[in-house]
Amino acid sequence: MKTLINFFLLICFLLISGGITRAQINEDSYATTKAKNTVKEFDENALFSPYTKQEWRSYQQKNINEGRKTQLNFIITYPNKTAVKGAKLYIKQLTSDFHWGCGMTHRILNNTAYKKWFASKFTAADFHNELKLYYTEPKPGQENYTDPDAMLKFADEHGIIVRGHTVLWDDVKYQQKWVRKLTPEKLLQAANKRVDSVVKRYKGRLVGWDVMNENLHHNFFEKRLGKNASAMFYNRVHNIDPDTTLYMNEFNTTENVNDKWARPEKYLRRLKKIRAYPGNSDIKMGIGLECHYGAEPIDLHYVRNALTLLSQTGLPIWLTELDVKMDPGLDNKTRSELQVIYLEEILRESFCHASVKAIIIWTGASIDGCDVMCMTNEKLENTPVGD
Repeated sequence: MKTLINFFLLICFLLISGGITRAQINEDSYATTKAKNTVKEFDENALFSPYTKQEWRSYQQKNINEGRKTQLNFIITYPNKTAVKGAKLYIKQLTSDFHWGCGMTHRILNNTAYKKWFASKFTAADFHNELKLYYTEPKPGQENYTDPDAMLKFADEHGIIVRGHTVLWDDVKYQQKWVRKLTPEKLLQAANKRVDSVVKRYKGRLVGWDVMNENLHHNFFEKRLGKNASAMFYNRVHNIDPDTTLYMNEFNTTENVNDKWARPEKYLRRLKKIRAYPGNSDIKMGIGLECHYGAEPIDLHYVRNALTLLSQTGLPIWLTELDVKMDPGLDNKTRSELQVIYLEEILRESFCHASVKAIIIWTGASIDGCDVMCMTNEKLENTPVGD
């Protein structure tokens, strides 16, 4: 007997919170902050124009059917290979190639309810600050990995994969004073020491590394160590942890059509430059998109075109810090309703691109702050956005 089984993926959109990173106005940035637009009047149909919402959904569903689903034929027989008549087959999906994730902070370590909530909903995580240089080495030579060690232990115990965010950060604002004061020679020594320390410690335990965060908008290391600084550190990380995927991680590549510094073609140009550096041709690369959407309506056409272009590389795409900020001038009811609409649309659109392998919402429970979105209240009960 031949039984045809169709697997349908049930999508549960988990809506959570986080802070928006903007380019800083300083000599170590390529870009400047763009003025915020506000939502005054909302017409949902405008999101899809000139298409109807139904036409837009049909395209998404077509892509999901082709890229996310598959058909399996099961032939159930006796040991002598004769068919079993009237056989009934029960299947339970235990894992998925696609990951729903959330940002995690050290506050989870001493909160049993928070741990249970996180482990029940997510299969991937990004640490907000706990793996960054200013957290693990606030003073030169004084390293402390207590929190990230404990957080990774919790993740391992619950089958949650973790990204290495981030080895280095190209924004001068997030460099400690002692780092900013270093001469180029001393800076290179300190940066190499940092790479060796964090990558050797977690080699083979992470699903990927953000090697140089936001190096399209910022240039702290390039300005001091030369134009190939980023590529050089990708090479060093790869030599230590060659089997782990190395990511660029950038904001406004899908969020803002007016940001000339991070458009998809600029992203791909920098990625190509990193891979062209001597010794980097065999690096397993990935595309990290922060996806901090602002108060203005999401340009879904731009999102679709950007993801389509990036998908042509064949590299895995991770949405690493997704959130949607709403205009604080709106009343609470309107702000909540629009936030739900915008976030659902970006989740649907992102999921219909098969190259998108994971979506990480930047901030989870309100325990970690509620400056952009809150999925839960203090009791870990869903808000409308969480629903």
